[in-house]
Amino acid sequence: MRRHFDPFGAITATAGLLLLVYALSKAPQDGWSSARTITLLAASAALIGAFLVIESRAEEPLMPLRIFRLRTLAGANAVGLLLGGSFFAFIFVGTLYMQQVLGYSAIKTGLAWLAASVTSVAFAGLAQALVSKLSAKLVMAFGMGLIGAGILWSTSIPVHGGFWSDLAGPFFVVGAGTAFAFIPVSIAGLAGVNQHEAGLASGLLNTSQQIGGAIGVALASTIAASRFATLTDAGMSTPVALTGGFQWALWVCGAIGLAAVPIALLLVKDRELAPAIVTSDTARALASAE
Repeated sequence: MRRHFDPFGAITATAGLLLLVYALSKAPQDGWSSARTITLLAASAALIGAFLVIESRAEEPLMPLRIFRLRTLAGANAVGLLLGGSFFAFIFVGTLYMQQVLGYSAIKTGLAWLAASVTSVAFAGLAQALVSKLSAKLVMAFGMGLIGAGILWSTSIPVHGGFWSDLAGPFFVVGAGTAFAFIPVSIAGLAGVNQHEAGLASGLLNTSQQIGGAIGVALASTIAASRFATLTDAGMSTPVALTGGFQWALWVCGAIGLAAVPIALLLVKDRELAPAIVTSDTARALASAE
C-alpha cells in the first residue's frame, strides 16, 4: 500500500509557528508597531492560514481538521495550549527571578523547583482517582484554577525575597495544580478518537502544549523586558526593574492559566470522556498485575 505524505502542510505549519514565536520574542527590541514585527506577524498568519487550507484539501493531511469535531478533544487541546502557556512560562520567569534577582545558583534554583515537582507527584494518585470517580472536567478546571491562582500569588515577589517566605507557597499550589490538570487533559485528548488515529491525537495534544509553552515564554519574556526597560528609564535600579518586569509577566501567566477554567467547563464533556477513562483504568490495572 502506497503512503502519501503532506510536506507542504509540515512546512507551512512549522514555518508559521516559528515566525510567530520569533516575532513575539523580538518585539521588545524591534517595537510592537515596527515594520519588522508587523511583517513577521503577518507572514506567520499567512503561513498558518495556508496550512489550514492545505489540510482541508490534502489527500492524506498531516492534521485532519475533522478531528476537531470532537468537542472534548478540541477542549483538551485548548486547555493544553493554555496549560503550556502558563506553566512553562512560570518556570521560565521564576528561574530568571531566582537567578538574576535573588542570586541563586543553577543548582539551588533546580532544588527550589523540587517543591513543585514533588507536590505534583504526591497528588498524581489522588488526581487519577478523582478523574475516575467524579468528574474529569471538574478536576481539569480545578487544576487549571490552582495553576492560575498559584502563579498570581507569586506576583507579590519582592526584590529581597526568600524561598520559604515568597516562593514555597506558590510552588506548592502550582505543583498540585499540574497533577490535577495534566492527567485529565491527557485523557481528554484521546476521547472519542478511533484507534488508528490515537497517535495523531496524542501528538496533537503534545504539540498544543509545546506550542503554548513556546508562545507563553515568548510573551512573558516580551512583557518582562518591556517593563524592565520602562522602569530602568525611570531611574529604577536593576534588581527593582527586573522584579517589576517579572511581576508583570507573572500576572499575564496567571491570567492565561485561569482562562483555561471556563474552556474546560464548556467544551469538555464527561460522557465523551467515560470510555477513555475506562481504558486508562484498565491499562493501569493490567500494568499493576504484571
